[in-house]
Amino acid sequence: MRKTLSVLFLAFYGVVGAWVGYWIGHLAGWSQDADWPGQIGGGSGAILLSIGASVLFVFLAGALVFLTPQRAVRRVLESGAPAQATVVSVKETGAQSWAPRGTRHQVSCELEVCPSDGSPYRARTTQFVSAAVEGALHPGAKVAVRFDPAKPTRVAIEGPIAPTVG
Repeated sequence: MRKTLSVLFLAFYGVVGAWVGYWIGHLAGWSQDADWPGQIGGGSGAILLSIGASVLFVFLAGALVFLTPQRAVRRVLESGAPAQATVVSVKETGAQSWAPRGTRHQVSCELEVCPSDGSPYRARTTQFVSAAVEGALHPGAKVAVRFDPAKPTRVAIEGPIAPTVG
């Protein structure tokens, strides 16, 4: 469902970009026989600007949809308080990210977070993880996390906790 909404969001902004680009081209005098706001006329300059604006709007909307949540995850990993958590459920979203250190898959996890100075609570995170981390995520697995003390439900997974051999 999330993929469908993302595609619809990008398509909507592509159409909006095309419309805005065409009318900017019309204001610049690059079209003919157009009637504001819906009657599109001819004019290759306005149409080319429309296509360019559509591509630009899709690119910007894509950056908003895909990069903004990952900035929040990075911020929590950099400055959040450490804790341990138990994986309650894990689901792969199907999204992938290519990085210099290999492909990362996006997962959505529900966690039972156990901060050192408070009672356990449930939180959900969606983030890109390496294949090694993804392989260790399963219900019941213990993971190291960081959470935002100002908003404790904002959590990011650092990695699995190796079981201790006793």
